[in-house]
Amino acid sequence: MAVFDAHTDALTQRDNLNALTQRLSDGHWDLVRFQEGGGKWQIAAIFTPPPFTGVEALHHALWHLARAWEWLDEHRHLVRPILRKSDLPDDGRIGILLSLEGASPLMGKVEFLRLFFRLGIRCLTLTWNHRNELADGVGVGDAAGGLTDAGKAVVAECERLGIAVDVSHLSERSFGALMEVVRKPVFASHSNFRTLCDHPRNLTDAQARAIALRGGVICLTFVPSFVGGDLTMWLRHYEHGVGIVGEKALGLGSDFDGCTNPVVPDASAFPQLAKELRKAGVSSSALRALFHGNLLRYFRQILPP
Repeated sequence: MAVFDAHTDALTQRDNLNALTQRLSDGHWDLVRFQEGGGKWQIAAIFTPPPFTGVEALHHALWHLARAWEWLDEHRHLVRPILRKSDLPDDGRIGILLSLEGASPLMGKVEFLRLFFRLGIRCLTLTWNHRNELADGVGVGDAAGGLTDAGKAVVAECERLGIAVDVSHLSERSFGALMEVVRKPVFASHSNFRTLCDHPRNLTDAQARAIALRGGVICLTFVPSFVGGDLTMWLRHYEHGVGIVGEKALGLGSDFDGCTNPVVPDASAFPQLAKELRKAGVSSSALRALFHGNLLRYFRQILPP
């Protein structure tokens, strides 16, 4: 089963990116294990943690993005960047979509978004858990507000350029404000359902329906604290998702190398997940939709031609 995974932190968690071309004994994701697991497409995050703000955040993101491009160039026989719709078809190499996780490096400037687009960013997670110049994350709590004027301008420019807007980590008020201004589908790269696991990083059923209604995708993650249990509980999240948004609105967002003890142990284990889903009665067409079809459809809508 071909796999499109919507979130890994591997590119910012490894000191030596070249090691990712080998089968590693630690962590969750490398090219060997991902390919063994059926991996064809991977959204790879350039994550800027909350201590970095302003120019320091910009420097941090650019440094990691420069490393990522050196890795992509050096191993072009194994990986390829996905920059436009025409890059999506499988050519035997693993396709990498670069995501900016947390918009602090933009410093609230649309001009910096255009720069990151030129540098290959095709997904933007508007916040991490904290507040930035665009919006508030889930960690802000009851004091969280909606989108700022800068946030609204950045979202509009994302839609114009062909950058996917990722709602994972957004506070509820920021999410609601976002859905009032977007014209194109958005997606959640690594979030589950709050009805089953009451964690602020999970989506309410109303949020999930709002994403699906616009043609977006909710990518279920393997983070134990968002699952609320083991793989059996993760299967319940999938079943719940089918019940409220249908098979065509769900995908996979592992968060490999961004968490500890994921309920699917590493990138080679996607076939085991497929086996468990089949045992639970999930059809072949629903599996294809979950494992890659829905995200491919989504990015065919979003990416530039």
